[in-house]
Amino acid sequence: MASNLPSPIDPSFLPKLDPDFIEYYNAYLAIKTSAHTVSIEDMRAFPQKYAAPWARNFTFEPFVKDIKIKSDDGHVFTARCYHPDPRTSPFGEGPYPVHINFHGGGFVLGGLEGDAEICMLVRDRVGILVVDVDYRMAPEHAFVHEHGQEINARPDSISIGGISAGGHISAVMQQLARDASLNLRLAALSVPATTWRVDMTKPSDSPYQSFQENELAPCLNWKRMQFFGSLSAPKNDAQKAELESRPRFITTPVEGDLRGVCDTFMATAECDPVRDEGVHYAQRLMEAGVKVTYRQYTGVPHPFMHMAIIKKAQLYMDDLCAELRRAHNA
Repeated sequence: MASNLPSPIDPSFLPKLDPDFIEYYNAYLAIKTSAHTVSIEDMRAFPQKYAAPWARNFTFEPFVKDIKIKSDDGHVFTARCYHPDPRTSPFGEGPYPVHINFHGGGFVLGGLEGDAEICMLVRDRVGILVVDVDYRMAPEHAFVHEHGQEINARPDSISIGGISAGGHISAVMQQLARDASLNLRLAALSVPATTWRVDMTKPSDSPYQSFQENELAPCLNWKRMQFFGSLSAPKNDAQKAELESRPRFITTPVEGDLRGVCDTFMATAECDPVRDEGVHYAQRLMEAGVKVTYRQYTGVPHPFMHMAIIKKAQLYMDDLCAELRRAHNA
């Protein structure tokens, strides 16, 4: 029974959830120890033990390769390039429009395996190049302009996106891109956190009702958010001062000047504590005159889009791919 599993869904929350999500969760997630109940050292020492069931490495597949890129501070990081099959892509042999993906993980966990299935689906269904990058890339995306020929990319047709923390990064990047006069075709923000929450001690401290409604949600709940917040918060006065010296929109993109940013696809989940943060960001975009396509997926929690066999995940992929086709004229 689900109640005997290591990480069962809180019984009071079951009526809010779609049956196919509950079935998926009990089969694949309830059997795993919740990450927020163990130390970050243990998670990093045994990454496979705590890896999400949807994590994949497709570097053995045709048209998938890793490249090394050096950031402005000299750090070398990996970007995973998912090139489309030229026999089926509407762009043939290329060069290809580019979608840059930033993975989730609360700014603490995650890596190039976490969003791999979604990157592959976008590549195959839209026929564009998908580049998955690590956090050290944010808030940079000049590498597409600098390495466009090397990776057979079109610098004039770039979109960005990410899930959870990756959505936050993308919200920041669309504002930085505007300031740098770099034209993006689309920002695809999926279940993004758009405010800074480390000073909250209980769900009611948030101005967003979704924090209280979904305090006990599966996958992402109040306890898990506290875990991520404790690890990403400044650890000393110097770190705090450095953070406070940055523009406010870096940590809280919903408070940025949103005039003139690129078109946006916003996806939120009904059973997600950060749902209303995404709603608020979408509202502010529309008030600023930005074209927004907004979708809320009912009966599912924060990372639902990774669970490919459930109906709402399939609907999300249909919506995301449709927006990317439109943005890139695919």
